[in-house]
Amino acid sequence: MIICYFTAWVGSLYIASGCLLSPFVSHISERFSYRFTALLGSTAGIIGFFLGSLSSKLWMMYLTYGILSGCGYIMIYNSSFLIVLQYFVKWRSMAIGIVASAPAMSLFVMTRITQSLLTKFGWHGAILGFALLHVVCAFCSATFAPLDNMKKKSNNEITVKKIYQLKATAAQNTSLWRNPSFLIMLSSFTLVAFAYWVPAIHIVSNYKSVAD
Repeated sequence: MIICYFTAWVGSLYIASGCLLSPFVSHISERFSYRFTALLGSTAGIIGFFLGSLSSKLWMMYLTYGILSGCGYIMIYNSSFLIVLQYFVKWRSMAIGIVASAPAMSLFVMTRITQSLLTKFGWHGAILGFALLHVVCAFCSATFAPLDNMKKKSNNEITVKKIYQLKATAAQNTSLWRNPSFLIMLSSFTLVAFAYWVPAIHIVSNYKSVAD
């Protein structure tokens, strides 16, 4: 049971390290592009899972599978969400709903795929299979069309004076930590994340004792 407890931290780090870096990932997306961010995340996932398959110690899995691949996961996930917001207006709610439901639906498929990989190739082969899935993510990320033309068109429609006014207004409203509504929303999301992820990852370590 103790071994299962420490093993569960690999999955915890995979989720937690990525979510903690979400603000930084959003900054990268704005600074460069969604395509670049998603490709960078795919590369991090490939390297993380590949090195994870070579790990001989559990702490190595923390760094490779847990942290490195977790950072790659959140780069892909955030970029997929944000680019949908850019390219859908009329059907934006429907598009976001489809993207949000994709991880849940994939859990039904990935459990079968993971079990098959574990049965045929062991845990080393299963992790390499995850790395190959990130190769697919890289190809899909390459299809993200750049937004440079849209940004140029938007800038041409706004005068220089209007741009300065928008920047000044934005500078005055950047302190989200003083916004009560934002703080309440942030706190509620944190509680929901704890209730959603922690039991799903750590309850498995108690399965054997309950079954016995």
